[in-house]
Amino acid sequence: MDISKIISPDGYIKTIHHRKKDLLSADFCFPFVSDYICGAIKENKPFFLSGRSGNAQMGIKIQEKPGKTGPVIEGSSVFFEGQLRNLNPLLDNILELFKPGDEIGRLVVADPELRIADVRHYLHKRLFVGKRAGKGYYEGFQILQETDPDTGKACDYISVDLEPYQYAFEAQAMNSSSINAVMKKGRSALGTIRSRIPLDLEKGRLNPGELFIGAIKISLGDIYGIIDSKAEPGEERIEHLPARVLDPFRTFRDRQVELFHFGSNPVPLERIRIRIRFYRADNPLTVPLEKIKVQEGYRLCDLLTNAEVANLFSSIEPDNLGLILNKGNFVQIPKALDPRGEAQLEIIKNAILASTFRKTRPVPFTEENGKFVKTLEKLSVLGGVNSRVFIAGEFPAPEVIDALKRSGLRTFLVNVNNPSFEDDYIKKMIKLTHSDHWSGYIGCEFLRYDSETDKLYSFYHGCFMEPDDRERFDKVRYWFAFYGSHTKEADNRLTIDLINRLALRLGYEMGIVHGGGPGLMKEANDLARQHNIMSVGIAIDLEGEHQASLTTCDGLIKYREGLRLARQDHIQKLSNIPIINTGGYGSAEELAITITSMKLHENPLVPIILLDPDNLWENARKQTFIIAEKKYGPAFTPRLVKSCASAEEAVRILIGFLKNPQDWYKKNKIPMENVEKAREKSMRIRKSALCQKRVEVFDKPNYRIGENTE
Repeated sequence: MDISKIISPDGYIKTIHHRKKDLLSADFCFPFVSDYICGAIKENKPFFLSGRSGNAQMGIKIQEKPGKTGPVIEGSSVFFEGQLRNLNPLLDNILELFKPGDEIGRLVVADPELRIADVRHYLHKRLFVGKRAGKGYYEGFQILQETDPDTGKACDYISVDLEPYQYAFEAQAMNSSSINAVMKKGRSALGTIRSRIPLDLEKGRLNPGELFIGAIKISLGDIYGIIDSKAEPGEERIEHLPARVLDPFRTFRDRQVELFHFGSNPVPLERIRIRIRFYRADNPLTVPLEKIKVQEGYRLCDLLTNAEVANLFSSIEPDNLGLILNKGNFVQIPKALDPRGEAQLEIIKNAILASTFRKTRPVPFTEENGKFVKTLEKLSVLGGVNSRVFIAGEFPAPEVIDALKRSGLRTFLVNVNNPSFEDDYIKKMIKLTHSDHWSGYIGCEFLRYDSETDKLYSFYHGCFMEPDDRERFDKVRYWFAFYGSHTKEADNRLTIDLINRLALRLGYEMGIVHGGGPGLMKEANDLARQHNIMSVGIAIDLEGEHQASLTTCDGLIKYREGLRLARQDHIQKLSNIPIINTGGYGSAEELAITITSMKLHENPLVPIILLDPDNLWENARKQTFIIAEKKYGPAFTPRLVKSCASAEEAVRILIGFLKNPQDWYKKNKIPMENVEKAREKSMRIRKSALCQKRVEVFDKPNYRIGENTE
């Protein structure tokens, strides 16, 4: 069966006839409408106007003008005489802000022939709603059945409960500027005029004449969902505003609903349910449909091969800053004479505004741009904020990121090989990538394409890695920091022996953190790759000192020249078990920083392993005892430092500690008040710095890794 696309491109206001305080009459134009939709309208198949989501979430209702005979079709364009109604009493002058050219929504053909009769089939594959309560069980919705009035067939639909929160408008934040931003930018600007607040559905009421902005939980794969215009209970005249389309692949988790009570009796919120019917859709997805990606949203790296990513960069015009992709629409960003000046930010704002006017501009398929057009078709299934992408040849300045982020753009794709960053820039990427979803803020994604290796890397918890390695990163429990010399003179055989032994005992729970350079760092990285354990390089630009950074790490971030201490702080916060190999001045500094971090309870209290076959570190170890004896530092610190002449001895200490940390602390006379303080403080610091959900602070034994033989 040939499945047609039942949704038209976006329409816009063509001509405004007259305005009142709560009503605007205008002509609507829907250009480039498919032959199927034009034919369906002529055949009187059921269709409706689906208002733009940002407008509906402010309380604006779009509808055909009452009493008119219907749309006029001219070629591939459809024209309506329509109206905009303001149902939000807080928006006094909203209709005055609408102008010809403003986007107002889409045409939707609810084709009975494409309606899905068996919802249960899709529940197992593509459709996920409600709150998961256990394997195979969902709450928050019912599957009901009705007779389709157009076909006479029995068809399923679902009835969904509201979620226990709502979006309440902030009257003091609503002005012409903030309202106009919503009209031009859509949902991304709504956060400036309203707040998400908890809601007790049992106590809440929707009163007559009130507007309610709430949410349901639903995720879709390759099918359309259409929300019924009438909410339950049907007799109470609670109407869903016209933004009723749930797009395939773009609807994930929470979907906002906009309800207005046209009835006369208050209705408890716990009684209100949203009815949804489902329709087949044209599926442009060319990768296997996976449940987790349907639920969490398809990203650019899920959909494109690395060669297709390279196609996107070829479309940037020479001397431009980059371009913005927005659901198939692309806008070039010219580069100002001074790329760091205010004029550049103004140029970016103009490009952002142009990208938000999503009047479809068909890209003609030619031999030159054929690859680019096919890539755009794949990107049409990007979900939500992921559907807008900034593409450039270098990482944008922080001011540019902020300007793009305010517009709702969240994905940054950059074509650069082995870049180095300022400390503040890395911290900014961490903060923007890992955000608090409960606050309603959705995180950004920074992607880096390396043309030399033809690989795409995603920024995750402080470093760039291939997207598939993010899952491996999250599984690591014990991050070993290996410090040592970058010179060829250093003997690294003891470290190699230790890594081999630990990898066999710990497997994927073990990860390696190193300085991302030559010498010991390269040998540790190569060995980790042989054992298929995660290896992260925290490098620094020391090419002038003949220390070129590695490019073969699973995860890599490089600091700019002069940021030695910031880079060391990053290694400290990611790792939790330090290993000091034979080394030079840099290794001595790293040992001192490690000891000091534990003395300040900024790191978990763990054995500090000195791999010391030739007693290089013996004087340093003795110095810790002298400092403790003179009470210049805490007495427990020297007991953490363990000098090992063999890999067997180091493994014995480490496995004994990991198997039962509490017992190890007791045997080594480490006060528990210091242990607990370090656990609490180090966890807080690390979660704040790298935004990791799970931080290992050695508060639980691990009896699976072997016998304690210390």
